Amino acid sequence: MMNILHFPQSVKWSSWFICSLLLHGLIFLAFIWRFSEVQPAMSPAPAIMLQWAEIIEAPSSPLSLPVGIAQQESAVTEEKQQTEDRQQRPVTEDSDATIEITRKKKSSDGEKRKTRPPRKIKAQTSDSNPTAVSSNAAPQALVESSRIAAPFNSDSTKRDNSEASWESRVKGHLNRYKRYPGDARKRARTGTAVVSFTVNTEGTIVSSFLEISSGTLSLDREAIAVLERAQPLPKPPPEILEGGLFKVKMPITFKLKE
Repeated sequence: MMNILHFPQSVKWSSWFICSLLLHGLIFLAFIWRFSEVQPAMSPAPAIMLQWAEIIEAPSSPLSLPVGIAQQESAVTEEKQQTEDRQQRPVTEDSDATIEITRKKKSSDGEKRKTRPPRKIKAQTSDSNPTAVSSNAAPQALVESSRIAAPFNSDSTKRDNSEASWESRVKGHLNRYKRYPGDARKRARTGTAVVSFTVNTEGTIVSSFLEISSGTLSLDREAIAVLERAQPLPKPPPEILEGGLFKVKMPITFKLKE
């Protein structure tokens, strides 16, 4: 009877033991599965191996200095070496040695004169000759130009004087024959008409016309009529004639007080 009662109890404990094992197994499997998922994310970065190489030095190249600087440096080093050699050499004293002093003789005045370069007298004389020639040529040119210009100036002044004196004589001659138109006097009209005319050697008018109007028709007509009325005019001087004729432009003025 005791064995029968004990058997179910043992079965019960064994079932509980198996269940606990299964439960622990599931927990262990779940833990392993969880760890396998987390491990790739939390895995450390792959290690990188670094290997230090030996220091590589670039070949030292001598600085390229200019030729002048290199020569100066070499000259300085040579001088230093020479001075060091001189200082290192022992100096021997010689009591019997004699010192000779040589003085340079002053050159005589004759030698100095010989060394002086000869003066270039010919070059100076040759250079001075053109100036002398030009200075001599300038007055000659002025004299010749004055000789040529003197007759021309004298002729032109003589012609101008003759023309001015003849025109004044013609104006006086026309004023003696000039008449003041009645209608212009009534209307108190004044003015100056400019006429152009050509005369021959005898003072006869060859052609005439009105150059500039006075502004009044009757005064313009009288300016042309007085030329015909006053013929012959004073004879023009020969020096103002060109081909036996002389063309002149002359103003004829009309004033009420005349």
